[in-house]
Amino acid sequence: MNIVKNMEAVVIAAVALTFVTALASAQAPRARSAAPTSPAAAAKADAETKADMTTIVVTGKRLSAEEKAKLAA
Repeated sequence: MNIVKNMEAVVIAAVALTFVTALASAQAPRARSAAPTSPAAAAKADAETKADMTTIVVTGKRLSAEEKAKLAA
């Protein structure tokens, strides 16, 4: 058997074997911790999340039809 003639099949078989091995040896993802059960704990977790969140406010006026036409031209 000439291996050069069958190189494509050898590569495909090696890739398939690699994927099967990776799937067989993969670990199941760990379960995340449950959400807080008490209302006080939920409010505290919500407040901590909101404190770290960045808020961006964009203000400006809308362009009139004339201004849009000038910009398009």
